[in-house]
Amino acid sequence: MKKYWVLLILFIALTLYVKVVGEQNIPLNVEVFKLINYHQISFLNPIMVLLSKYGREYVWIPVIAILLIFKKTRKIAITLAASFILAIILGEGSKYLVAQLRPFYYVFPDYLLVSEPHDFSYPSGHALIVGDGAIVLAFTAPRWVWVPLLIEALLVSYSRVYVGVHWPLDVLGGWLLGGWIALFTIDMEKRGVLRPFERALKAE
Repeated sequence: MKKYWVLLILFIALTLYVKVVGEQNIPLNVEVFKLINYHQISFLNPIMVLLSKYGREYVWIPVIAILLIFKKTRKIAITLAASFILAIILGEGSKYLVAQLRPFYYVFPDYLLVSEPHDFSYPSGHALIVGDGAIVLAFTAPRWVWVPLLIEALLVSYSRVYVGVHWPLDVLGGWLLGGWIALFTIDMEKRGVLRPFERALKAE
């Protein structure tokens, strides 16, 4: 078995734990949320809101577009896009399977910096996508590309707890699932599964 399957096993184990216990009933999860969300720093708030709102689609879709422009990086772009599609499908399915409500339903909501999302909380879709993207690039792109985007991914993930819309375990779950999807997609690309898409782009 490929080593990256451990990430999926850990994600499933965490998901079952969250489903059975409920994130609001996990003391460490609640305390870490309060530690981050209840101790906001006023001058950082606009930055965290910006990261939380725009750090996913407004960064990672342009990244794919830029990588598609150059022949040397098109394979990376295709791998990234394929991993995102899989992440969206599995992430949304997991949300409705677990049906975990967001933190502001359970804890003091005065530190909510953005409008209330109406979907479920676990796993964090933002953490899932940016974590997936950062890990794909870490294994396929030069350091000068993936290091800044890894930092961006970590900041976006942190911001989701900071602004009050996700539990810490939502973020952890997103990174575990995103990590598995990233490495699985890279493996599929090496096996030639994505080759028809690469050929189609070369034909253009």
